[in-house]
Amino acid sequence: MKLILNADDFGLSPSINQGILDCFDEGLISSTTMMMNTPYTDDAIRLAKEKGIKNIGIHLNLTYGKSVLPADEVQSLVDENGVFHYVCMLGYYTQYVDAKKELRAQIEKFLASGLKPTHIDHHHYFNEIPNILKAYLELAQEYKLPVRAMDENVRTLCKQMNIKTTDEFSFAFHGNGIDISTFQILKSLFWKRDISLEVLTHVGYIDDYTRHQTNYLIREDEINVLREAKKQGYFDDIELVGFSDI
Repeated sequence: MKLILNADDFGLSPSINQGILDCFDEGLISSTTMMMNTPYTDDAIRLAKEKGIKNIGIHLNLTYGKSVLPADEVQSLVDENGVFHYVCMLGYYTQYVDAKKELRAQIEKFLASGLKPTHIDHHHYFNEIPNILKAYLELAQEYKLPVRAMDENVRTLCKQMNIKTTDEFSFAFHGNGIDISTFQILKSLFWKRDISLEVLTHVGYIDDYTRHQTNYLIREDEINVLREAKKQGYFDDIELVGFSDI
């Protein structure tokens, strides 16, 4: 089996950036995706180049911070302060044209950095909004980039559009109560199958700044469980890869 352990949110904060780098160094993750509209995006770009990170994609984002494009160009995406609507509001406001325009700008910003993207995925779950999903997949097709597909419906659409994705996806390693039993379950379900699997992670360190940027605060717990999984040999008989290897 080919396993992608992808760390979302590269660029969200210095402490998350450092946690992701440490996990790469320890062999706990095999891929990451970068946010393009944060105060620490440039820091993440610099670190990716310095560390020679190859398995890095674009963490497309319509729910955190401000748009890459001027607010008046994507008015349906932002509030009166130019800040993205939160994910639960996307379906009420977002227009397909604005979503595609902003997502394209984020891809182009990544490409302008000189880094080569392995794939695209998404911050929060905008894949559940039909017009945003349409823009997301059309851009993947245009730029010839693999995507995260979290369910069978999206995998079917990817197949129809000739877009690469993994055979399976799991967000079991996400949320309160994660422990080594998560990997016991994943192993029983997937390890002996001839497939590619993406497992979502949100590794990172939590400091005061990060605590005010995200409500997902068990990132260090994820690191500790990944360390224990490696120690117990869960990665010994599988291939840890990035999206370019599927």
